Amino acid sequence: MSNHNPKISIIMPVYNRQETIKNSIFCILNQSYTNFELIIVDDASTDNTSAIILSFEDERIKHIVLNKNVGAAAARNIGIRQSKGDWISFQDSDDYWEPDKLRKQVELINDRSPSIIFSSFIRYKYGSEEYIPRGRKYVNLPKEGNLHNQLLLGNFIATPTVLIPKTFLEKVGGFNEQMPRFQDWELWLRLSAYYPFIWIDEPLVRVHYTENSISSDMSKMIRGYELIWNLHKKMFVDAGPEYAAQFLFSYGHNLSLAGDTRKGRRMLFQSMKYYLFSSKQVICLGLSFCSPMLYRIMYKLYSGQGYSM
Repeated sequence: MSNHNPKISIIMPVYNRQETIKNSIFCILNQSYTNFELIIVDDASTDNTSAIILSFEDERIKHIVLNKNVGAAAARNIGIRQSKGDWISFQDSDDYWEPDKLRKQVELINDRSPSIIFSSFIRYKYGSEEYIPRGRKYVNLPKEGNLHNQLLLGNFIATPTVLIPKTFLEKVGGFNEQMPRFQDWELWLRLSAYYPFIWIDEPLVRVHYTENSISSDMSKMIRGYELIWNLHKKMFVDAGPEYAAQFLFSYGHNLSLAGDTRKGRRMLFQSMKYYLFSSKQVICLGLSFCSPMLYRIMYKLYSGQGYSM
């Protein structure tokens, strides 16, 4: 393992986060590992966010203000291009890093065989919390190595948990700025086709889900599924029929939850044509002939755990 002191570039996109930005900056500046630059890309905020950023007098902070709103993916790519470090990490303006997050990741850097290093995280959502990736269905994670097939089954890596060689991001082209949702998952799919991962099974980040976050917009979720399938269908099919089936089931199920049961039914049927992995496929296909409201009610009763897959 490496014993040197690499410079880390931390990219933080921000838009109208005057209520949370201060704590997010503090948790970066309080890291036990100190050789980093913090690049804050202000995505044309209209509140007091910029003034709060400027109140920090720390030479490691680089403040970039955009003239128009471009979205988080484009803002992160701008930060990557402006970065000086050999390794890239990301922070969101409402999430929290544990004080030793960077140090524990840097200790695992191996210059001769670099990997993408990520940690577990705690997700706070609607007053509850979940330890991820522990407990996730269909995911049996090794502590290091190739995670491509596991990522085809779903995303379990939060953007603020990763530490990535800058050259890896340059190789695959960074974040896809056309993705309205799943920008992180889509990037991990491309990266995992080439590079190994190291997993720290310790929650070094706390991620907060809010109603105004991108994750709360159902229409963006559906468009995200559509783009991933259009871009990476070959990845899923080549990995095996069960991978294509699982993705199409999630796509079709969420289409039906969003109200488009006709298209959802097509995706659910395609899922079963690839591979029948669960009775849920049959049940959801049958429910898709009901009204969207009845689909949601019946699925909730069936699952006993809410609407989400």
